[in-house]
Amino acid sequence: MPRKPLKPCSVPCCPELTDKGRCEKHRKEEARRYDKERGTAHQRGYTSRWARYSEWFRRKPENVFCKLQLPGCTNLTQCVDHIQPCEPNNPLWWDPANHQGACVNCNSVKGKRYMKGEGKPFEARLRE
Repeated sequence: MPRKPLKPCSVPCCPELTDKGRCEKHRKEEARRYDKERGTAHQRGYTSRWARYSEWFRRKPENVFCKLQLPGCTNLTQCVDHIQPCEPNNPLWWDPANHQGACVNCNSVKGKRYMKGEGKPFEARLRE
C-alpha cells in the first residue's frame, strides 16, 4: 500500500520531513513540556487516599470490567475513571456516581481526547 508523502514539520524553520504534524524531535519536546507543566500525580489529586479508594472501587463486582470498551480494550478494570472530568477540590472528585472502571488504554484515550477539546462529550461519541 502506498504511503502518504512526507510533509515539513509544522514547527517554523524545522527542515525535517514527517508523516504527522511535527517531527519526532518536536513531538518529544512537546511531551516533555506538557509533563512538566501538568505536575505530579500527587499534585493532581492522586494521593494515597485516592489509591485506597481506587482499589476498593475496582474490587466491587460491577466494576471488574472496563466500561469504556474502546478498540484494543483489555476488558479488566485497571484504574478508576472520572466520568465527568474534574479537579480534586470539586465535589464530583469523590462522588462514586462520577466514577467508572476502565482499563489504562481506554482511560488514556479518553483523557487525550478530552485534553484536545474534541467536540462532543466522550460518552456521547461512544454511543454513536
